[in-house]
Order: sequence, then C-alpha cells, then structure tokens
Amino acid sequence: MFKNISHIIFDLDGTLVDSSAGVILAANFALEKLGQPLRSDEEISRYIGYPLEDMFSAFCNAPMTELKAAFQEKAAGVMKESTFPLPGAHEIVSRLFEAGYKLAIATTKYRIHTNGIVSKFDWGKYFSAVASGDEVKNVKPAPDIINLALEKLAVEPATAVMVGDTVNDIIAAHAAGIKVIGLKSPFGNEDLGNHHPDLMLDSITELETVFGL
Repeated sequence: MFKNISHIIFDLDGTLVDSSAGVILAANFALEKLGQPLRSDEEISRYIGYPLEDMFSAFCNAPMTELKAAFQEKAAGVMKESTFPLPGAHEIVSRLFEAGYKLAIATTKYRIHTNGIVSKFDWGKYFSAVASGDEVKNVKPAPDIINLALEKLAVEPATAVMVGDTVNDIIAAHAAGIKVIGLKSPFGNEDLGNHHPDLMLDSITELETVFGL
C-alpha cells in the first residue's frame, strides 16, 4: 500500500508527543483570566490537536481573540517543559530517518511551541520540514498545513503519507491528495476508522511493520 512512499508527514500532539499538561494549564489560565469557569483535564484533553477556537467556543462566549492571547501567554512558559514523547515515537522517528525516509511535521500548534518541542528532543536532525498552525490561513481540517509541508519538502502528494490521530488529520490529508494512516489517540478523541483512513493502527510502533523497518 505504501511501497511508493518516500516522505512521511506526522501530526504532533497525540501522534508524536503528549503536551496535554501544558494545554490544560494554558486553557484554564485563559478561562480564569476572562472570568470563565475552569474545565477538567478530561474536558480540555478531548480538544487537543484541534484549533483553539473549537475548544473555547465549546466552553464559553468570551472574546476569542482575548482567550487565544491569554492561552499563548501561558503556553509560552509551560508548553515546552511539560511536553514529552509518546511511547515509541522517538524510536520510530529515528528508525524511519535512518531507513532513508524524509520526515516532516504538520501541526495546528504554533511554530514557537513546535520549534521548542523539536529542539527539546533533538529532533531537528530527523525532520526536513515543519509546518505549523500560525504559518497558514486555515488550519486542519483544511489542507493548508499539509500543502505547506509538501511545499517545504518539495515533493508531489503521491510520494507522501500523513500519520495522525484525529479526524481533522484524515480530512486534511485526503484534501491535500495524500494517503493517511490513522493512529488511536491517547486522548480518546473519536473512532478514526469511521472516517476512512488508508490504514488504521493502534500504536505508532506498528509503523515498524508497515514500512519494513
């Protein structure tokens, strides 16, 4: 199914890393700053990997611009430090790189946080391109971030596959004309199999078999 694939584009949150602690802190900081009720870890976690607008609009009617600004204010100090790789992610990334695949990240997360996370884990040597949410007009499920990653990689869609843990990853990848591998989300967001990924996996470590590592 993926014999012609030479480039692999990864989502970040819920696929390669768990940044839920930082997201929860930043989200509740923003809500409290604007006088809104705080939300539980579970309530916030189900929105990880999705646009902030989706989360905050489900929680309250406070001004979105102010909520997002407060979120980023807090995230600047906690996101990098509170993020860690998901089990098997580092090993798979390094092995794919060593096997000759060109890798990229396409994430809704802002570039400043993405860069900090990539630097923290010394992943810069593995990823040829990074496309973040504040670099495009429309985030997933629009294909803009995937298209930007493809542009930075300088490749055609037929040679690439997306790996992600949300419905938005599947929709964005298909809209960009590339195949997509769905991963079971650590946050339990939804049943991705109902949204027709080209392949569905329970764990990122299964990429070892998919790509013959």
